[in-house]
Amino acid sequence: MALTDQFSGDGPFRMVGLMSGTSLDGLDLCMVEFRKIVKKQPKSLTRNSWTYRLLASETVPYKDSPWAEELPKAYRATGDALDAISRAYATWLNGVAKAFIENSGWTPDAMASHGHTVLHQPDKGMTRQIGNDALLANGIGMPVVCDFRSADVKRGGQGAPLVPAVDALLFADYAICLNLGGFSNASWQSEGQRFAGDLGPVNILLNPLAQKVGEPYDNRGLRAANGRIHHGLLEAFKTIPFYQKAFPKSLGREWADQYFLHHLKDLSVDDALATCTEHSAWAISHALKDLPAGKVLVTGGGLYNDHLMHRIQVLSNRQLIVPDDQVIQCKEALSFAMLGLLRLRDEVNVLASVTGGERDASDGVIHIG
Repeated sequence: MALTDQFSGDGPFRMVGLMSGTSLDGLDLCMVEFRKIVKKQPKSLTRNSWTYRLLASETVPYKDSPWAEELPKAYRATGDALDAISRAYATWLNGVAKAFIENSGWTPDAMASHGHTVLHQPDKGMTRQIGNDALLANGIGMPVVCDFRSADVKRGGQGAPLVPAVDALLFADYAICLNLGGFSNASWQSEGQRFAGDLGPVNILLNPLAQKVGEPYDNRGLRAANGRIHHGLLEAFKTIPFYQKAFPKSLGREWADQYFLHHLKDLSVDDALATCTEHSAWAISHALKDLPAGKVLVTGGGLYNDHLMHRIQVLSNRQLIVPDDQVIQCKEALSFAMLGLLRLRDEVNVLASVTGGERDASDGVIHIG
């Protein structure tokens, strides 16, 4: 039986999703069940949509694994050394996924993994997510989908963001879906198409600053709230060329290193956090002012930063909706599970309107476990 036959129909389909973000917090895993539905739309039109049910989820912190030290090395590695790190990471992901599946008590139909981005320069035709090697599927006993970004970059796209294709299927009741991770990104519907893009830095700046004083992150944003904003830097950051670029656009760690790190080295940790948190809120509100009116669904680890959320609310004057904790923790892992299912069905999971690629596509490499 062909894979597309196995995953045709309306389901239910059980998928495991794995996601590792740029903030280096840890690996998010979820077990989710998807069912296809048909929703009636105005003027008697119909569109395919999906429902989901989260069956299990877990976050495996990197601080309790060798990857707390190994992942940062991957950003500097090249060639054979990077390939070796990627294979080792794939082997680790494989073991963590097997344990998660066993402990969940559920039997999945397939698995999808984002890998971990160590290089993202789409304007130069380059993106690399480690851990997408065939070792990822070793002994899994089911199809494993990975490497979702590189094909779109080869077609001239940004290879990011990819989650908006899922937002359109699972979270269409919200005008905007906003994610606060390593970077902030948003997706929205306009004139029958989904659009999206990265907005600015969040935890890619805030977490390393907090770690300078031995804290994994700025708990509730208390340090930022007590720090002093460097208004000169704040104004300078607003002139970074990225903010004047039109969508689609995406960001990588290299961009954050280039534009921020050397400016922050002379500030105290609290003052740097205050300045970067205010900039993060500004970057988000700067983008939101030109996006459709309506409710904003907020997910990602950054929403636990009370000070950041308050500043976004003040600067944007938007209605921010926070879902239940399980969705907050694993929306991206859930989204990659959905992207993997669409790939196995040979249905579109990468939108040209979002990435700027030459066409919509069904992307992802399939390993048969």
